[in-house]
Amino acid sequence: MEALLTIATDCGAWRDAIDPRVEARLNGAIDALAEFPVFDGTVLRILGLCDDPDASTAEIVAAIEHDASFAVNLLHYANSAALARPVRAKSIRQAVMLVGRRTLRRLSLEAATYRFLERAPGNGGAVRGQMHIHAIAVAVAAAAAADAGRVHGEGAHVAGLLHDVGKLVLPLAFGEDVIDEISEQHPAGPSRVQLERARLGIDHAMAGALLAERWGLPPEVTEAIALHHGGPNGLVVPSREAACVQVANSVADLLVGAEIDPDLLDLAMDGIGLTSSALDSLALHAGAPLRAMATTGVDERVDKVADASRVDDLTGLATRRQWVSTVHVHLTQIGIGSVVLVAVDGLAHVTRTQGYNAANLLLTEVARLASRHGEAGRVGGVLLGVWLDAGRAEAEIVARRIADEVAQSLAEDGSPPIDLAFGVASSPDDGTDFAGLLDVAEHELARARHGAEAPARTLRAA
Repeated sequence: MEALLTIATDCGAWRDAIDPRVEARLNGAIDALAEFPVFDGTVLRILGLCDDPDASTAEIVAAIEHDASFAVNLLHYANSAALARPVRAKSIRQAVMLVGRRTLRRLSLEAATYRFLERAPGNGGAVRGQMHIHAIAVAVAAAAAADAGRVHGEGAHVAGLLHDVGKLVLPLAFGEDVIDEISEQHPAGPSRVQLERARLGIDHAMAGALLAERWGLPPEVTEAIALHHGGPNGLVVPSREAACVQVANSVADLLVGAEIDPDLLDLAMDGIGLTSSALDSLALHAGAPLRAMATTGVDERVDKVADASRVDDLTGLATRRQWVSTVHVHLTQIGIGSVVLVAVDGLAHVTRTQGYNAANLLLTEVARLASRHGEAGRVGGVLLGVWLDAGRAEAEIVARRIADEVAQSLAEDGSPPIDLAFGVASSPDDGTDFAGLLDVAEHELARARHGAEAPARTLRAA
């Protein structure tokens, strides 16, 4: 599959995908967790000393030993057989001497995050006891991916540690029962993200980025957290740091048999210049915390996942992978065509008031009607895509027809109206590569969803 890497130059662009009304609902949860920081004074002091070439080993040891709880935790963590660290030390001084400053820096971040995730509120019954292990596995693999891809700095490691921190925000904002129900249906992977968006109006990746932003973490870290599942369309790799986290998260999930998104993995690997031959090496790093490695090679499992399905189980449309592949063929062969993105908004409210099955029926009906007008696929949880071998004018007409047909169908059934938001992009006017077209369509869709004054080719229907 040809790379469709979407590069974002603005590290805050992920915020455009968040509904301000949903963000307002999260504020209380973020306020609560903002008072419960991951990296406390001890950790920040240690990081500063590790980064100071003039700081002595004695100063570093003293800083660690000043916090007895952290010192015990760090030593226990560094010597943990489960994590298979090459450290066996009887004292903090021995540990510092053995591992070196760079490794000590990472150990301090990992130990602090491990402690935070074990004791943080809002973890939710269905995921409690798992987040801290997965976080370390992803962080270690992300750091290894960064080393292999020559990605400088510690952004990938930090983002890997905190990539799932939004799973602490959602239970506080929406209730543990709701989040546990989502976790039990889809414990991890793209299906969980899609279900979160459909039921809550936001996913844990975006929620985590809002919390990381409140903590004052660097923009490249918050962006990597926000988009570690590829954003609303699952195809966005905004930076090399984010690519490292996306690869590491996929590898960690593969090792425990969880669902992954092979398209996103392909794009992220391409984004840091790695081939599939690197996956098994990264799995060795992630496998140290997980210790659940199967005999099948990770690259072989990626191929099996990629071939698993071409049809979305709920809507009957093409899966995103199949739709992207089909559209790419059309674009390559014809060169002229349009993408129409259709966002079925308001399903979270339908779920709360009428139940999950009612929301599924509405989404399925919109998918049925959209499929009449071109090559249709389910791009994300509540996001559908339609490709037409036609220009912009025809695409805008199709968007209006879909809106009218949905309104008419719901009226005939006696169902209340729902909001549909549209984003349109056409080749060659908006570019000739699929990634660029999708980016333009998503931008216009975001403007329509947030009620901004939209350009003529962005429509809104109810």
